[in-house]
Amino acid sequence: MEKLICTFDRAQYLPGQEIRLSVPRALAAAEVRVFRLQEEIFPQIERKETGLVLRALPIGGYGISVGTGKESWEGAFDVAESPRKVVRYAFLSDFPPTDGDAEAVAWLRDLHMNTVQFYDWMYRHDELIAPTEDYLDPLGRAMSLESIRRQIARCRECGMRPFAYGAIYAATEDCFRRHPEWGMYTMDGRPMIFADWLHFMNISGECGWTEHLLREYAGAIRFGFSGIHMDTYGFPKHAWDAEGRSVDLEREIPRLIDRAAARVAETEAGAGVIFNAVNDWPTEAVASAAQDAVYIEVWPPHDSYYELYLLIQKARACARKSVVLAAYMKPFLGEDADRAEAALRLTWAAISASGGTQLVFGENRAVLRESYYANYAPLRESFLPTIQRYCDFLVRYAELLYDDTGSDVSRTASGGINEDVRFFSESCRFSVDARADTVWTILRQSARRLTVNLVNLCGNDDLWNEPKEQPRELRGIRISIRLDRKLRGIFAASPDGESLRAVPLAFSCEATPQGRVYTAELPVLTYWTALWAEVED
Repeated sequence: MEKLICTFDRAQYLPGQEIRLSVPRALAAAEVRVFRLQEEIFPQIERKETGLVLRALPIGGYGISVGTGKESWEGAFDVAESPRKVVRYAFLSDFPPTDGDAEAVAWLRDLHMNTVQFYDWMYRHDELIAPTEDYLDPLGRAMSLESIRRQIARCRECGMRPFAYGAIYAATEDCFRRHPEWGMYTMDGRPMIFADWLHFMNISGECGWTEHLLREYAGAIRFGFSGIHMDTYGFPKHAWDAEGRSVDLEREIPRLIDRAAARVAETEAGAGVIFNAVNDWPTEAVASAAQDAVYIEVWPPHDSYYELYLLIQKARACARKSVVLAAYMKPFLGEDADRAEAALRLTWAAISASGGTQLVFGENRAVLRESYYANYAPLRESFLPTIQRYCDFLVRYAELLYDDTGSDVSRTASGGINEDVRFFSESCRFSVDARADTVWTILRQSARRLTVNLVNLCGNDDLWNEPKEQPRELRGIRISIRLDRKLRGIFAASPDGESLRAVPLAFSCEATPQGRVYTAELPVLTYWTALWAEVED
């Protein structure tokens, strides 16, 4: 069947907002079906000349299909209680005087990215808004305030929150010379410098730099931004002020986050902040601070898929917030696009199945490959439908992923001596810790549901940021579930097939002395499949 394109007008919807879907004329009279997990639902739908309007949908993630006998389209959308409920983070980094790319914002909207970091938009690290309309950024790129305004407006129109990049302690040499008392120093009294050109400034509450920084943040909100991305460089963790007093950054950073959150909210109701805990420091100290998400920029030695999982589990345990991993895909620095794309699919699957989201997409159809966002990698046109399906899957099945409120039972219900959930196959091995050349299984259990995510690492190592082969396609994987409850059904869905729709699996039930054991078989596993068993009320 020919695939036509429909588009939503927003990346995310809030309660009470109309859900508007533009539909090509060829599908104007088509059948419309809406799903929540495996259940078809029947919302109020109004057909208009330019598309469809859905109303009165409760909070949750949804799938939708629009089709006739010959043409069809499938997508996803969500309704959230607030934009802070989940942060699906993307980036923009190009703001030339010729105007930013309107298609870039449209693409991020279609990927359901509800928060967008405006990377390196600023005039200087210590003076965010330029004194002139056109200017050069700190690395000499041509920028335009009018271009930034337009991209901010486009984001807001699409239900996306534009966040301004703003490092918490970086200043130019000129700023440091004017205010040496604001600097951070070594124990020997030497100014601390980053990358040979930026001075580290003292963020302690009594230092004048902090008030200067908060005024700059508030100015960015008045300019039009919805929040601040509070960046750090992972160093230093301890320093000295101009008078030789100790500065404990693990103590001072949460205080700064709280003050920044309060200042931007005073400037505009609903504005927020997100702090970069570089390489998981200091996650325990900042997770419960007044930021919108727990955000971790991932670097070695967090090299394996399982270490991504552990980062997310730790962050979720520290605070009930969205967990965003800035996991830059180094394979896109190379020439082998096939293996880079395979690496991205597996990393996205690993992070999503672990309960997090990944910052990796931005600009117009591009992916991050290093920490300097302006050096992004354009994606191949042939890969874009795959990216769309993976992003749709994340939103449609949020209740099985980042919005799953169940407990992680991966290592207590399966593997080793555990026999509550068992996996069988003649063509692969299984692991609960993402070992190389295995199918990695992640399990969560709540009162209503057992969820199993299967990520196919067969034929590959366990290092997330290395090029990958397409995994061996696996068929006939059997799963047995010891669950002494009545089941409504067992279902499976994957972003790797032609449809994201949940498939009911046939299953058998055996009564044993330890309770009922249900057995089902997966039709196929390519990269990633989610399976869930629904318990009767």
